[in-house]
Amino acid sequence: IIATMNTSDQSLFPMDSAFKRRWEWEYVRIENKTDFEIEVDATHKYNWKDFQKAVNDIIKVKTNSEDKQMGDYFIKKNVTLNEFVNKVMFYLWNDICKENYHTEDNFFRTEDESTKEETEFSFGEMMADKVNKINGFMRKLKVKNLIETSESTDASDVSTPESSAE
Repeated sequence: IIATMNTSDQSLFPMDSAFKRRWEWEYVRIENKTDFEIEVDATHKYNWKDFQKAVNDIIKVKTNSEDKQMGDYFIKKNVTLNEFVNKVMFYLWNDICKENYHTEDNFFRTEDESTKEETEFSFGEMMADKVNKINGFMRKLKVKNLIETSESTDASDVSTPESSAE
């Protein structure tokens, strides 16, 4: 029997302990190797690997633990905004941020694109304005928008008449 277990599932602690006593086990570290995309809207798409690295670094600092970090296959495919919110953001809120609401340890924060002003939000507040909250959350985490990145790369690849004359 080969199985995987997440050490942060508190409800399974007795089973975890029983399995660890009876079978050999090996810790598998998070490698940030999955290259899925998070599509928020037509103009905002993010790389799961970049998001996972940024958020896991914060989780480790805020919780003083590695147990609550998201593994490489927390998501297993490209996801839409609703899938991301209902799985990833729900997990982050309920298991990490909810108890720290209105404290500096709550990293449910969004950054305004023009003013760079930071605002805390709850899961419920996010649900009322998902696109803006998630895009601001990604800005706050410094996760690059893949669409902006590809557009700026495409624009720099275009040759001008002056450059082709040289």
